[in-house]
Amino acid sequence: MFRRKKDAEELSCGFEDIEEKLQAQLTQYPGINLFITQGYICKNAYNETDNLKRGGSDYTASLIGAAIRAEEIQIWTDIDGMHNNDPREVTGTRSVKHLSFNEAEQLAFYGAKILHPFCIAPARKRNIPVRLLNSMNPQAEGTLISDLQDDNIIKAIAAKDNIFYVKFESKHNLCPYQFISKIFDTFAKYRTPLCLLVSSNQDVSVAIDNSEHLCKILAELEQYAKILMEDRMSIVSVVGNMRWQYAGVEAQIIEALADIPLRMISYGSNDSDVAFVIKTEDKKRALQALSNRLFEPETDKIVK
Repeated sequence: MFRRKKDAEELSCGFEDIEEKLQAQLTQYPGINLFITQGYICKNAYNETDNLKRGGSDYTASLIGAAIRAEEIQIWTDIDGMHNNDPREVTGTRSVKHLSFNEAEQLAFYGAKILHPFCIAPARKRNIPVRLLNSMNPQAEGTLISDLQDDNIIKAIAAKDNIFYVKFESKHNLCPYQFISKIFDTFAKYRTPLCLLVSSNQDVSVAIDNSEHLCKILAELEQYAKILMEDRMSIVSVVGNMRWQYAGVEAQIIEALADIPLRMISYGSNDSDVAFVIKTEDKKRALQALSNRLFEPETDKIVK
């Protein structure tokens, strides 16, 4: 559902084709402000009819909303907005009233099923708020996603499954900068993105969710590194407004996970998340422990 916004800025190159085609359609119906269309269906690079996979209708809504310069993009689901943890795994979750674009994007990337990971980018580019609402409970406030950042430090927790953890320990036949470059270049060669990365001058650990070319990658890199690979892993991400000035936040997260083995710890470069790689068998316990420690009944805020 969209409401038009007047006098919006001109669309940039990425939306020009979509805007042109939509405007041609809209001009055929002057005075009409409500339109119904499908999502999910698209054309691929070969001009073939294709689909946008899971959550593709969300992405369609965001693309169209940006192209017509909407006042607001609304995504209607069967839950009262984005919850502060996975209600399928954790008891006592509740909806989050407001998220920044960065926070929502991180949660979607790390496994929050209510939102397609790509649907935030077009809305953020045009600074159009996205509202998540419940079609089974239309009166619920839901979640508003915008460019505003509030003072709540910890917003929500998400988990991403089917992760492969790989550690590369240098064999010292390359100098440190060449060793790191070789690893990056090999993943890039096979177009395999990294979900998480931590490194030193002697070893690099990565977490990936695409194993299509993993065997070839490991075969090429084994001459330079001792390799440890584990599957059946999950990434757990704690997302919020976690600027470095808010001392003690990381300590509370680590304390909550004191009894759970951690393979990787990654502090988000955009101050929006702290992420961990753990065994999937420990995921449910980790999510509940984090909720118990970080979300007290009285408030969602952590004392600064």
